[in-house]
Amino acid sequence: MRLFVAAWPDDATRERLRALELGRPKGLRFVGPARWHVTLRFLGEVAAAAVGPLGDALADAAAMLPGPVVCRLGPATAWFDAVRVLQLPADGLDEVAAAVREATRVLVPEPDEGEPPFNGHLTLARAKGRRHGSPDRQALGGIPFAAAFEVAHVDLVFSQPSPRGHVYSILARATLGPPA
Repeated sequence: MRLFVAAWPDDATRERLRALELGRPKGLRFVGPARWHVTLRFLGEVAAAAVGPLGDALADAAAMLPGPVVCRLGPATAWFDAVRVLQLPADGLDEVAAAVREATRVLVPEPDEGEPPFNGHLTLARAKGRRHGSPDRQALGGIPFAAAFEVAHVDLVFSQPSPRGHVYSILARATLGPPA
């Protein structure tokens, strides 16, 4: 199973993201609103038997954090990886991402070469192919956008490829902060 741990924007932020004027330049695959998230840790291929223990580990780690926390998107769209991923920077989730990484690495060890540091972002689109962006793609970087939303929980998510893009299923939810 291909898994990751995510935080999701709230409905008000999704509505603001939907209103973001990005056009439809050729050669871009836009991420749909149902898939907008901030990845806290990508776990990759994981055995189904690990789902329960991962959910438990996330719940324990999340309970030790203050909750909810505020995630801030922006201040503008930007490109990653030689103009291949259009994204919005996400700030405020470093402590949550570190707790997720620590809790899950017992069950899903880091790769031999080490895991890259957390770089919070919400992906908006991916460029198809390996060519660098055209001027209309380049113009999508730097579009002002700022929003903030509360993150009250993190989710263990199963990502299943389909012809219309990945389909996400939440397998476990961990609430931030001590139980009420």
